[in-house]
Amino acid sequence: MKQRDRRKGIEAIVAVSGGPDSIYLLNLARQTSHKVVVGHFNHGARGRSSDADQRFVEGLCKNWMISVEFGKARGEAAGTLSAGGKGGVRPGFEEKARTQRYAFLKDLRARHGAEKILVAHTADDQVETVLMRILEGAGISGLKGIPRRTGDRVERPLLDTWREEILDHLRRHKIPYRTDRSNRDTRFERSWIRHVLIPILEERYGKAVKKRIFALGERFREIDAFLEATVRRWVKRNVKSGPDAAVSSFRLPRAPYAKLPSAVRKKIVQVLCFEGLEIAPNERLIEAMDKVIVSGKPSARLSIGKGASLSCRYGEAVIRSRATVEAAGPRGPVVGALVVREKDGAPARGRLKRLAAGERRAVFDADGVSGPFSIRPLRAGDRIRPFGAPARRKVKEILIDRKIPRDERWGRPVVCDANGEIVWIPGVVRSAIAPVMRETRRIVLLGIRDPSTT
Repeated sequence: MKQRDRRKGIEAIVAVSGGPDSIYLLNLARQTSHKVVVGHFNHGARGRSSDADQRFVEGLCKNWMISVEFGKARGEAAGTLSAGGKGGVRPGFEEKARTQRYAFLKDLRARHGAEKILVAHTADDQVETVLMRILEGAGISGLKGIPRRTGDRVERPLLDTWREEILDHLRRHKIPYRTDRSNRDTRFERSWIRHVLIPILEERYGKAVKKRIFALGERFREIDAFLEATVRRWVKRNVKSGPDAAVSSFRLPRAPYAKLPSAVRKKIVQVLCFEGLEIAPNERLIEAMDKVIVSGKPSARLSIGKGASLSCRYGEAVIRSRATVEAAGPRGPVVGALVVREKDGAPARGRLKRLAAGERRAVFDADGVSGPFSIRPLRAGDRIRPFGAPARRKVKEILIDRKIPRDERWGRPVVCDANGEIVWIPGVVRSAIAPVMRETRRIVLLGIRDPSTT
């Protein structure tokens, strides 16, 4: 059921469960603005009690003349807490329920054109979150706790308000609220911290321990903000994005990265993953990525989830999304076409160097090489006699010497003469076949043309 409000220009969607924190937030919001809509999400986790919560919120909003809309859990985020799982709690229940609840609230905000979503996290929730993150081994970003606001327009105006203050206010003003018995269920981590761990800490260190933990989270918030600003400056100066804007890839220099403090390095990895690849790495993965970049071998590679990867290339590390990996493939650079030109006379030495500049072109004595030429992929076991070398060598050895990354070695294009002999590996090496000499009368100029330039 939905109580309709004819007022336009909704300022906020207020998430209301029926508990004391959300009722306090709703009362505060209605006193400062008449343009709010209540969103109540029924998880169905406590059976009839959950339905009673919904009826309570509906009745209260009717008395306060506030519009309210309801959402209902689906799939694994629905049903009672006793349905399966260890100790009667389904694994992942809390995360699935949270995901559906926020999706419901964001949909409400979009449909009503509201400016923001208000949720009732308190200072006590912040303390519990910081403790949870400490026990989980979180880094600096995790230890700052719950953010006051996020980019999806979710705001938490009660993060400086303690639950004791809220309960006292509701009692004095005789404002009703619902009590969720599952909040005392210590099978849930947050409930265990709230009803078991914190009382132990208060008994040992005094009631002020919660305020000290809260202050610790605020300090980490300031440190994280400073780190982020430092990291963004470093990334802007040192990290290069991939050439294709449609995919995500980042190349960072390993030596300058290794000289940075550990906290800065890990923040760089976190920012690149989260913002560039939309991956939220945990502390263990961040540690692994940092180790690979700092001390991994030239061919080191690490999967980082969602098909993305981290790979080392001698002096640089590359973080790539799945799309980038598929686009680049194992074949290395693509040659769109082989351009063959014959010219009379041997050019002067200076012009000869210019003709072959950048290893995208190669010049041969036309009388010493057999056409027509062909292109094929480089294969394991291929050999070539490099220009100026006394004997043939394995191409693999040359690629390693030239520090060509492993994932760009095999399958790259090679140019062969009419006898199938490799005369040129574009961008890598020219063979010793048919060098241009003083007595050369005609030359053959081979070049590659990128298909994107045609």
